[in-house]
Amino acid sequence: MNHQNGFNNSPYNSYHYQNTYTQGISFSTFIAKTYLWMFLGLAITFGLSFFMTLNSVSVAGFLNNNFELYMGGVIASIAFVVIIGFFIYKLPPMAARIIFILYSADMGILLTPMLLVYEFSSVISVFAVTAIIYLVLAGIGLTTQRDMSKFGHILGISLLVVLIYSLISYFLIRTPLNDLIINIVVVLIFMGFTVFDNFKIRREFAQIQQSGNVQLLEKASILSALSLYMDYVNLFIRILAIFGKRRD
Repeated sequence: MNHQNGFNNSPYNSYHYQNTYTQGISFSTFIAKTYLWMFLGLAITFGLSFFMTLNSVSVAGFLNNNFELYMGGVIASIAFVVIIGFFIYKLPPMAARIIFILYSADMGILLTPMLLVYEFSSVISVFAVTAIIYLVLAGIGLTTQRDMSKFGHILGISLLVVLIYSLISYFLIRTPLNDLIINIVVVLIFMGFTVFDNFKIRREFAQIQQSGNVQLLEKASILSALSLYMDYVNLFIRILAIFGKRRD
């Protein structure tokens, strides 16, 4: 997931967002709308996943009964990555909303086999723990007065390095300890992304407020929600891999 954005990096006053309006839209309204979209995405993803697990007792059973659907989801996920990575900033707000909803549903299909690996109670517990961790990190990102602009590049490079190492180790170093280390490192990276992306919301609102572009503000809201959504999902997946209790 590309955590960079298409906005400029012009200086801004970190306190300016608190009492500013863009065509009557306050920062509190903007952040509320952003998080509502994020929660909607999570509701679609996990609601669909939990529903699909009700009709399956194992990963093998799910794949046997839903092979075409799952493979379609895999292909669709590749298309979504391309669209989000290269075209999302060029799309109108409504198109971005539709893509976000479809992507959330697609992730629900792809997550189902993973949820079937673990006990239902364990999945719920990890979901709750992830929510608590996420809210704390989000609060830090939204309230910190420290300029975190450079952290995005550091986190992006760190994630790329880990992904490359994971791919190599899949063929060369497949041990439980190595998998645990990778999962812990990825958790730390996405904890950093959670703080950074919430900080970035403040920066983008301040920049767009100066331009007075309402359409850009609407698009920024849905794109920010997408980044926050991906932070949560990735945190959940890795925490589940570390602490989740597998089915017998």
